Formats: sequence, C-alpha cells, structure tokens
Amino acid sequence: MQQWFNKIRWQGDSQHGFSKGKSWVTNLVAFYDGVTVLVDKARATDIIYLDLCKAFDTVPHNILVSKMETHEFDGDMGSGIECTLSKFADDTKLSGVVDTLEGRDAIQRDLDRLERWVSVNLMRFNKAKCKVLHLHRCNPKHGYRLSDEGIESSPDKKDLGVLVDEKLNMSQ
Repeated sequence: MQQWFNKIRWQGDSQHGFSKGKSWVTNLVAFYDGVTVLVDKARATDIIYLDLCKAFDTVPHNILVSKMETHEFDGDMGSGIECTLSKFADDTKLSGVVDTLEGRDAIQRDLDRLERWVSVNLMRFNKAKCKVLHLHRCNPKHGYRLSDEGIESSPDKKDLGVLVDEKLNMSQ
C-alpha cells in the first residue's frame, strides 16, 4: 500500500506521516521553525490544530478501495491552501499571520476549503479535539469555525506528544 501511495503522490509535500525521510520529528521541526520566525518578527500568529476522525476507519471500505484503485481521492488535502499546512497521519495543523483582517480571513477560507475536502472524501473532523492556539501578546484572538461550530481556543495543545503553549514553550 505504501508503494501505491508513493507512486501517486496523493499526500502532497506537507504530509510527514507515511512519507520516506519524514517523521513526527520532521513535522514538528519544519512547522514550528516557520511559526517561530513569524513570532520573532512580532507577528501575531494563530495555529489551528485539526483532528480527523480515524480517517481510514470512517470511509466505507468499498469506497476507499474504489478510490485507491482509480486514484480518485479528490485532490491533495492541501490543494489551494493559502496559509501554512502541516499533516501527520490524521493530525493536521494550519497556521497563519493574523494581525490583519486579511490574514484571519485567509485562515477561515482555508478551514472552509479543508472541511469541503474532508466532506467530499467522506471523512469528518473530530471537532472536540480541534483547537486554536493564539501566539503573541498582541494577538486579536479571533474566533474560527468548522461549519457553524466555533473552534475552542486553548492556552496550550499537545502536538504529536509535545505540549506547546501560547509562548511557544515546549515540553513532554
């Protein structure tokens, strides 16, 4: 199955799970390196942590096999995304600069785009596990939504086993 995934490159460049030479460590380093650069430049930044409900368990197997046989996953999950997207297995992070209305709107457009992709591919987000981490003291702490449901803000979030807080302190 891994050879098939590699052959059709269904994952895109932002995927770190199931990719040769990429791991949970490369996911964390690559993602937070970019976020740290923004915060160091005094840019208010939001990170949206998204969780897919057991992706391969929720898609009916006959549909999953059919899509795999015909390469019909409806595009890369990251196709058309304006902000920074990072994926590891069923955990996805979206981040962007939010000190302007345009930045906050871009994140919401990306959330809407991701939600459409998830729906078309018969998956869903575990909204109880989706959180927003607002970084920088001047952050407007904008509220985001998936469908009509708000995404809860949190002062910290466990990301692939590492606890990250709103000051970018990390611990296990």
